[in-house]
Amino acid sequence: MSEAHANAFVFFGATGDLAYKKIFPALQAMVAHGHLTVPVIGVANAGWTLDELRARAYESVVKYGASIIRRSTNWLV
Repeated sequence: MSEAHANAFVFFGATGDLAYKKIFPALQAMVAHGHLTVPVIGVANAGWTLDELRARAYESVVKYGASIIRRSTNWLV
């Protein structure tokens, strides 16, 4: 039997407080440690542009993330 493998990581509420304080920093830490190997899809109903969401994710990582900050949020699709 083969090991199951996810094709994407989908989370709902990408513009919410939980994503801002916990999920984005956790995703950044996973990327920094090489543990995030699938695309990330954030779902929200806020009507934000992708650039607005990327800026919010970057701000989240700067404020709540680990001390090693990646200068790009290109991992957020």
